[in-house]
Amino acid sequence: MSSFNKVGGRYGMHSGSAKFNNMQVDSNLFVQGNPIGPMGPGNTWYVDKNVNASGSGKTWELAFKTLTEAVAAAKSYDTIIMGRGYYTEAATITIASTQRGLKIIGPTTGGVPTSNGLSSATSTDDILIINADDVEISGITFWCLTNGKNGIDIGAAYDGYNNWIHDCCFLTGNADNDLGEYGIKVNNTDDCVGTLIENNYFYFMSTAAIVAGATRMTIRNNTIWSNSIGLDLTAFTAGAHSGTLVTDNYLIGRAGSTIGIELASTEQIDGHIFIANNIVTNFGTNITGGKSVMSQVNNQTAADADSYLQVDASP
Repeated sequence: MSSFNKVGGRYGMHSGSAKFNNMQVDSNLFVQGNPIGPMGPGNTWYVDKNVNASGSGKTWELAFKTLTEAVAAAKSYDTIIMGRGYYTEAATITIASTQRGLKIIGPTTGGVPTSNGLSSATSTDDILIINADDVEISGITFWCLTNGKNGIDIGAAYDGYNNWIHDCCFLTGNADNDLGEYGIKVNNTDDCVGTLIENNYFYFMSTAAIVAGATRMTIRNNTIWSNSIGLDLTAFTAGAHSGTLVTDNYLIGRAGSTIGIELASTEQIDGHIFIANNIVTNFGTNITGGKSVMSQVNNQTAADADSYLQVDASP
């Protein structure tokens, strides 16, 4: 059992049995309000951009100033906890294949957009690349402000298994400032099996909120505001990357913006990619395809183009 101790307005993980606000708190459940998996057996590293100079990263008082430093120090099954603040990293942060099970937990709570997070304003590439297995990213707002670059790129050079992205935000600023290419890109050249993307918030990426092509992945409970494509699933062609579930997502287009959920012209059938219980509205085309009706169940689509989804308030 571990407990939360509040240090300088931030919550750090400390060993020992104690109480927080008179309640016993299990550190395996929450950090800064974000649900996370069990803490790894490795080290915990702290990042706080407000410290005067980077220290060892082992406590809040000796925190690293940048996430880049923390990822460079981290080993497999370590945990990195980020303090509040707007971090502009000098270059892309890459999680290597030797860093299996790494967790990065930020201060954004419940996928609500905040001024905290990571910016790509000075990056030469994507904000974060994951080339490892079992990585968890939670509670980070990704400010995708570099044209043609992504918030998170999974499997750019590695068949990463079972990565989990949740309770994050992917923003570009406003509807006319659609700079980031994709919020999350899941590569299909290297098959990133078992990827889970859930409870995230996306706002106006230039190409798509999520582009994905991987076996047995799940995309669920995400909120997507889009002036381009919401979900680009065209990599899921007949016989490729089966066993994927896309469910309970909310996709809202901007006055006829392209496509809500785009499927391949030869998409999966018989539930090999199962698209169910999504609400998709106000796109030029809400869901493409239609041949694989056995794979599309209970999706609510309405108000293509410039008319809006309305709910009849009468009893």
